[in-house]
Amino acid sequence: MRSVYIKLRFTTLVLCGLLLFMTSYAGASGVSAATTGNKDVTFTDVAGEYYHFLALDSQGNVWGWGNNIAGQLGEDTISYHTVPIRIKGFENVKLIGAGYDHSTVVKQDGTVWVWSANQGDTQPRQVKGITDVIDIADSAYYTLALRKDGTVWGWGRNDVGQLGNGRNGDDETLPVQVQLLSNVTAISASFDESLAVTSDGNVWRWGGVVKCSGNTCKKGSVSSPELFEGLSNVKSLSDEIALLQDGTVVKWGINYQGSIGIGTTEYSYFPDPVQLSSLTDIVQVSKTRAVTEDGQVWSWGPNTYGQVGDGTTEPRPKPIKLSRINNVVEISSGEEVTVALTRDGKLYEWGNNDNGQISNESANIMAPTPVPMTRQIVTYALPIPWHPNDWTFAWTYLNDKGSVVKDNQIYYRVKPFSEGLAAVHRASNDLWSFITVNGDPAFSGDYRIVKDFHQGRAAVKDKDGWQFINTKGEFIGSARYLNADNFANGLAPVLVDKKWGYINLSGKMVIVPQFASAQSFANGLAAVKTNGKWGFIDTTGKVVIKSVYTAVGPFTGQVIAVNQNGKWGYINKTGAWVIKPQYEDAKAFSSALLAPVKVKGKWGYINLAGKLIISPQYEDAAPFQEGLAGVKKNGLWAIMNNKGKLLTSFEFVEVQPYNNKFAWVVTATDNGYIDSAGKWYYKDKIVKLP
Repeated sequence: MRSVYIKLRFTTLVLCGLLLFMTSYAGASGVSAATTGNKDVTFTDVAGEYYHFLALDSQGNVWGWGNNIAGQLGEDTISYHTVPIRIKGFENVKLIGAGYDHSTVVKQDGTVWVWSANQGDTQPRQVKGITDVIDIADSAYYTLALRKDGTVWGWGRNDVGQLGNGRNGDDETLPVQVQLLSNVTAISASFDESLAVTSDGNVWRWGGVVKCSGNTCKKGSVSSPELFEGLSNVKSLSDEIALLQDGTVVKWGINYQGSIGIGTTEYSYFPDPVQLSSLTDIVQVSKTRAVTEDGQVWSWGPNTYGQVGDGTTEPRPKPIKLSRINNVVEISSGEEVTVALTRDGKLYEWGNNDNGQISNESANIMAPTPVPMTRQIVTYALPIPWHPNDWTFAWTYLNDKGSVVKDNQIYYRVKPFSEGLAAVHRASNDLWSFITVNGDPAFSGDYRIVKDFHQGRAAVKDKDGWQFINTKGEFIGSARYLNADNFANGLAPVLVDKKWGYINLSGKMVIVPQFASAQSFANGLAAVKTNGKWGFIDTTGKVVIKSVYTAVGPFTGQVIAVNQNGKWGYINKTGAWVIKPQYEDAKAFSSALLAPVKVKGKWGYINLAGKLIISPQYEDAAPFQEGLAGVKKNGLWAIMNNKGKLLTSFEFVEVQPYNNKFAWVVTATDNGYIDSAGKWYYKDKIVKLP
């Protein structure tokens, strides 16, 4: 046994999701729904070494779940699938393989097919130039195939010679034959090292091969197969582990948190295979997992995410037998999750559940758990920033119990639900789309900018400009606009050739473009700007209040705040003064019949008679929403009711309006939602992003 300390000369792989860190605040809305699936599927094979898994059913169909950011699960609208979906185009399959950003299958006729949206594929495509395949091995960015004549072929990345064709640096889009190999019975592909077992039990390796001299080990490029000295009588291989013909196991490579399995967690490198004496009668190995002939699972090594499967996060430097699963026939180990196939054709998984990879339960670490074939019922309600660990930061929702909805989608930003649909900014394509209440894509459209649905219509912007869609994702008319705003009272403002007009719900222009600026309708009137001043029109386009105001707000009630001659006051729908201009600034009245006004540099609240109900004393004040409003003193906000009583202290650096009894707030250290009593409903620490 030889152990050599690594002297910072290894290149290691860190596979991370796409990260952008952005801010979004939104109110609450909730609807429940469930997605059904097939509970009676019987599986015969499982594959996956990185962040997604494939399973083959008894009918030759392929199912996939996990990471889909490259479209490797057969579509490009969802970045992650927590429940297996059937991959269309993968039928009559006999072998499966799962790389980092692609999925590969071999059909019954021996042809090879691959799915990856990153490669520009909208449908599975056949790999040309290879047939009669009897085994497949997918690595991160390349694939090996074993033909029935005992030869090995490969395609994909070849930067360190992992395709074994005598060259390195040139990727291959079509299969090339591995040199000097024949009579091969098994193959394996780690991140960049390829291995093959020949009929005499010997092992050959090529690609990114580690070689040691003295106390120094270095990974080099080997472009043609060379014999793996010290390894013989091998039956099959996985990542730096071999199953021998007598049912015992040997392991080599980096000893990270006990991954070698001999009882030590000391970080070192073992270039020579070490026998794991506690493992006998083994029929299959996968990284640091082994399956016995009677269906037991032995597991060891790193356990940060619970990937060992014993329900803890303690490293296990020696193999332990898992007590919560048996009757296993095959196992596949990903980076943070392991999947096992049992004799009755069912799937189990365990490991990291931070984002609901295994279950929507609150636990972050899961012991062996049945892979769900139906999505749990959830209620998308409150958008929240979600940081499941120290290297990802995204947005998700709270359900109706105030728990984080774990669906593992990577959204840069999200919006609240409006008319049953919510807009989400997906990491998978850096575009906006809409989801239903159960998190599924509402339709296939993707957009650069979106607005919420109003009256069954939403303004969206694509490469050609602004347009409106209905709840089926269908465009309303064919015209494109330079800008657009929300529908209200059956009309929406649109910008055409530097002038604003209004279209109806069918997309027909009913008020011709003529205004320098325009707002959405409210209570039958819309503010429009002509000749540098604001006035109001009705839904026929008739001017009902002349353009004489410097600035205006929307009609939220029966009166509106307007600015004339540098002072703010309030008018009614006829244009008559209800409260004459006298304030330094003014905001809208609410259902509480109070409005914030600024007097001598301070904000207070008046009633419709213009009487000060809450005296001017605040640095800023928001309109009341659901009987509550934010007020600011000494740079911090508090929540106040319409009687002027403070429900919280001045502790918030940001307060958003109440919506469905909740308000988004931010303190110096926390963010989340408070209820109508000013108490925390959901609270989490603010993450300082790297």
